[in-house]
Order: sequence, then C-alpha cells, then structure tokens
Amino acid sequence: MPSDREYELVYIVAPTATDAEVEALQAEISELVQKLGGSVENTDVWGRRRLAYEIGHHNEGIYIVQLLEGPGEMIAELGRRLRVRDQVLRHLTVRVDEDLRKVRRAAEKKKATVQRRRAARGKPPLPEADSAPAAAGSPEVAATDAEATSAAAKTAETSEVQQ
Repeated sequence: MPSDREYELVYIVAPTATDAEVEALQAEISELVQKLGGSVENTDVWGRRRLAYEIGHHNEGIYIVQLLEGPGEMIAELGRRLRVRDQVLRHLTVRVDEDLRKVRRAAEKKKATVQRRRAARGKPPLPEADSAPAAAGSPEVAATDAEATSAAAKTAETSEVQQ
C-alpha cells in the first residue's frame, strides 16, 4: 500500500485578510507540505463567498482549494497548524485518490469502448494525442466529468455530516 495519497484541502480565510495575507498563507502551507514530504499539485482560489452560517461574526469567507499529495502524517500536522491560525475560519481535508482512480478507470473503459466501436464500424482507431481534444466535447467525457464531480461532492457531504 503506497504511503503517498492524494488529498483535497479546502480552507476558508476570514474576509478581513488582504490579498497579500492570503498569498502568504498559501505559500506557508506549500512550504509546510514540502517540508513534511508532500507536494502541492494544484491551488485554486474560489474567492470571496457567502457562508452558509455565521462563523466568528463573519458572513463571508475567502475559499481556497488545494490538491495535495503526501503521507497521512502530513495531513495531521496541517490540520493542527490550520486549527491554531486566527485567519482560517474552517478547514476540511478529504482523501480523493480513490475517487480519482475510479474516474480514471471509467474514462479508460469509455475510451476502450469507443475504440472497439470504431473498429467494428471499420474506422481507424483514434490517435492517442488527438483523442483528448477531439473527445473533450463528447458525451462520454462529459459523463465521466459529471461522475467525478458527483463523487467528490458526495465525499465532501459525508465529511461535513461526520463533523
């Protein structure tokens, strides 16, 4: 069993934080992740959003989503450090490697089906390099993206309910 897993870290920063403070917090988290033996695969700033309920007299927050890869000990330390930060209103870490593996497997299965059907019709197989751009608008890829989004949403809902 591999020691490195993929995690999605979502944290909400207080709306009183400036852009420079938010960037400094992101850089601090990235440095901490690398120091603990992980890596930040992707960072997505969703921006200022309205909260579902008031947290610490704040009705808004700045949402940041990061895709991390690393060991479980890294996640425990990140959670500990995020809990003590005054700027961070809430944080949630979800393991997503199983969901991503399922999505990749479904995409490969769809791709094999398309290739098999093309061969049955007597058409040449799609080239590997051109299949991604050509299939980007296809219903098969859209269905796979929808499955990935719904799987991630179900995982996040389950995690919120457990807290």
